[in-house]
Amino acid sequence: MQSSWTIEPLGPHHDRAAFSCGNTSLDDFIKTKARKENDLGYAAVFILIDDRNPRTIAGYYTLSSHFIQLEGIDAAARKRLPRYPTVPATLIGRLARDLRFRGAGVGEFLLIDAWHRAFRSSGQVGSYAVTVDAIDDDATAFYTKFGFVPVLGENRRLWLPMALIGKLDL
Repeated sequence: MQSSWTIEPLGPHHDRAAFSCGNTSLDDFIKTKARKENDLGYAAVFILIDDRNPRTIAGYYTLSSHFIQLEGIDAAARKRLPRYPTVPATLIGRLARDLRFRGAGVGEFLLIDAWHRAFRSSGQVGSYAVTVDAIDDDATAFYTKFGFVPVLGENRRLWLPMALIGKLDL
C-alpha cells in the first residue's frame, strides 16, 4: 500500500462521479446516495484517497449500527452470550475499490481501517461483532479469507467477533 494514501470522511471535494468499481449498485451508491445517507446518519462513509490527488476516490466503505439475530450465531459462541433476541454489531454496509486501483491492496486496506474504527467505537457504543453483507460470491470469498463466518440462516451475511479483531496485530 502506498504511504501517500489517507482515509477520511466523505466530503464535497471528492470526485464521486469518476468512481467505478465495476458493480452498478456500489457505483450508484457513491455517486447518488452516499452524501444523503451520510448526512442523515444512516451510514458513515469513509473515502480512501491518494494524497497527491485528494479528489480521486480509490475506494470507500460505510459503517452503521447493526445487529445479528442470536439464532444466527453458532451454538458454541451463543452459549456465552446473554439471552437477548439480538446481538449488537457494526455493519460494513459497503466496501469498494475503483478499478483503476485493482491489485494495489485497496480492499484489504479499507477492511483493516474499518476494523480499527469499529473496534475503537465498540468501547464507546457496545458492539459484539462486525458484520458484512457480501454482494456476490467474490465478496464472500474476500471476507471469509479474513475470518468472517456466515450468520446462520442469512444469505451472504457474515460476521466476525469484535474480540478477534481486538487480538489481530494490525
